[in-house]
Amino acid sequence: MPTIHLSLPEWIYEELKRKADDMGVQITDLVKFFIKMGIEGSFEGKQGEEEEKKDDKYAKLEENIIYLEARMAQLETLVGELIKKFEEEDEEEEVEIINRDIKK
Repeated sequence: MPTIHLSLPEWIYEELKRKADDMGVQITDLVKFFIKMGIEGSFEGKQGEEEEKKDDKYAKLEENIIYLEARMAQLETLVGELIKKFEEEDEEEEVEIINRDIKK
C-alpha cells in the first residue's frame, strides 16, 4: 500500500490524537477518514448542518447524563439514610426485648 508522510504542527497532532482516543481509533485511521470525507466533499454545507444537529444532540445528552448522575447521587444518599434508620430501629427493638426479659 502506498504511504505518505505528513509534517504537522504540534497542536494539530495533539488534536488528532485526542479525537482518535475519544473515538477509539488510531490517528492514521482518523486521518484516512478525514481525507476520504474531504475527497467526497462532505466537509461542505450539508455536513456542517448535520454536525451542528449532532452537537446539539450530544450537548443535550451530556446535560441529561449530568442531571441523572446528580439525581443518582441524591438517591444513593437517601437510601443510605433509610438503611441507617432501619438499622437503628432494629437495635432499639433488640434493646426493648432484652429489657422486657430482664424485668420479668
